Amino acid sequence: MKRFINKLNIGFSLLIGASLLGGCSFLDEEDTYLLSPDNYFSTEQELDASIYPIYNYIYKDDARLLGLSSRGWGLNCGADDITSTRGLNKQRLLEFDDFEVSTENNDLEMVWKALYRGIGAANNILNNLDRIQEIPMADEVREARIAEVRFMRAFAYFNLVRYWGEVPIVTELLNGGDAQNVKKSSIEDVYDFILTDALEAEKGLPVEQSEKGRPTLDAARTLISYVYLHMAGWPLEKGTEYYQKAADKAKEIIDAANYQLESNFSTLWSYADQLTEKEHIFAFYPDFASSRNYGSFGNKAFRGKDEGGWREVLVEKEFARNYPNDNRKEWTIYETIKYDKKGNLMPESKWFSWENSVEAHPFIAKFRDIGGATWKEATSNCLFPIFRYADVLLIYAEAANLAEGSPSAEAYAALWEVQDRAYLGSADEAQKLGAGATKEQFDAAVLQERAWEFAFEMKRWHDLVRRKMVKEANMNHADERSDFDPSTITENKYLFPTPARDILINPDL
Repeated sequence: MKRFINKLNIGFSLLIGASLLGGCSFLDEEDTYLLSPDNYFSTEQELDASIYPIYNYIYKDDARLLGLSSRGWGLNCGADDITSTRGLNKQRLLEFDDFEVSTENNDLEMVWKALYRGIGAANNILNNLDRIQEIPMADEVREARIAEVRFMRAFAYFNLVRYWGEVPIVTELLNGGDAQNVKKSSIEDVYDFILTDALEAEKGLPVEQSEKGRPTLDAARTLISYVYLHMAGWPLEKGTEYYQKAADKAKEIIDAANYQLESNFSTLWSYADQLTEKEHIFAFYPDFASSRNYGSFGNKAFRGKDEGGWREVLVEKEFARNYPNDNRKEWTIYETIKYDKKGNLMPESKWFSWENSVEAHPFIAKFRDIGGATWKEATSNCLFPIFRYADVLLIYAEAANLAEGSPSAEAYAALWEVQDRAYLGSADEAQKLGAGATKEQFDAAVLQERAWEFAFEMKRWHDLVRRKMVKEANMNHADERSDFDPSTITENKYLFPTPARDILINPDL
């Protein structure tokens, strides 16, 4: 098996000539990435070449690391698992941490633009289905590629609606004045649109892909399950019916048994195991080897100054202090500084704790296997996780309990599968939830397990928002932000403003 993402070079080189790149804003008149080439989609290679940039836009947007995997961290800093360095050039991240997000925030604009550029590239394909039907290729491959594009468009909108709420639904190839006239759609309409695309994708995606990084049938099912889970919570608050829908869809994945938990948590973050592990249902796989421009953000950004890093994303102190001493911790939180600025392993006598680092903060461990990249490089071969089988188990456990009013044996089994890997044989084995929990006790245990299991995977913020727990989670960070009053956090802080550049072009946004 090979990595799908390493074909991005091919796709990009073909599409540069097809006028799909450029522009600074989603609505900028000079944006040409939504324009359809007149004589494209005549071969299977051209179809594939038009698909690859969807991933590149959403994942990192361009060589300057402007997509979700690099600029999305700031949008998640309002959660209780990550923060950034006070001072320096990190204000763009700290605005989210302090719940004072400017419409001119650079990360805000870059993620918004990256997602809509991905949507534009998807629309370019979906608006040319008549041409695609004429391509000489196997029908099942054609349908799988179309389903893949629908999945990616749904995934992009799923991020937009969770970060911004009401956003424009764009399905046509727009340019100039047309783009300036788009209107926001309601949150419910956006979710309905996501479901339409995701359910169509489910019909056409295969059980397996020959390339890691392309979505499978279970990737679509996981996305659908997550969509239902979010619709059940804030802001739509559809409740029991949608929790049941989320549980039912997650159960389909569990019953299909196409994925499994890796017995060793470290395997998930090992470059050597990327192509053989069985837990990641959907992830973005970088390819630093073919080009530094296609590497992952996970290198300098997550290291401190003592190790020659940018100290871009740090672990919240309280989160690290509360994290259980389980089988995941070593591969989740980097607590002991062992390397110098050049990447040389220091003698053990010179190792020191994060408390004595320049930042006086713990660091993220999940993305430290840089897979062949050098210490001085900005990018690496760290994968960017989206959906894991652990997601499915914990979605099922949470949703089934809330839908049924009490934890069933199957809900317990799903939670315990995750907890057994985490706690059995560890110093905190007693953390595993015992039988006989009430609905509320079980729910609290699942949400806490999600916090530990998915730490630093851009899931915690969304969990806190959909369950209206943002204020509660930020109440005990006095040593992080002594001048910040978390009691001021209200639901109107849960969604972010439209970037200023687009408001100037279209005040209706």
